[in-house]
Amino acid sequence: MKVKYAIAVAAILVWGVAIADNDGVKWNNLNEDQQKVLNPYADGWDQLEQERQNRLSVGADRWTRMSDTERSSSEQRFKHWRTLTDQQREQVRRRHTEYHRMSPADQRRIKENFRRFQDISPERRKQLRDRFRQLSPEQRRRLHDRATDRRPKATSRD
Repeated sequence: MKVKYAIAVAAILVWGVAIADNDGVKWNNLNEDQQKVLNPYADGWDQLEQERQNRLSVGADRWTRMSDTERSSSEQRFKHWRTLTDQQREQVRRRHTEYHRMSPADQRRIKENFRRFQDISPERRKQLRDRFRQLSPEQRRRLHDRATDRRPKATSRD
């Protein structure tokens, strides 16, 4: 049960963003499955902020609708999330926001590149990661510019 609880909370924090309503969510308005997932919050539910109640209820609903495969995948992502430092988590949040601000065409391009990367053997992926880590910040910027078809911006010299 603790794993289900932890996964539900992670799903909420990573994916689920609900618009808070003025009244929050009453415990009795949660369906039976949501109450099972959120049982650790039962005693203090009324003391939670309304926005948190909304996020938790949306996440619990999402959790109850997941297949076993989706839940397993979610568990793995949550385990990985828990190993990240606060700085790494913030970087993930920034990249998530940046991705969702991209055009649909850019999002498709990134998804396709990711899919192609996943099709490469694990050994080759490791080689590519190692090579990337050895690049200087300037080399990484140039690679990024080339990959996104951007041209380096000229700097003014006063």
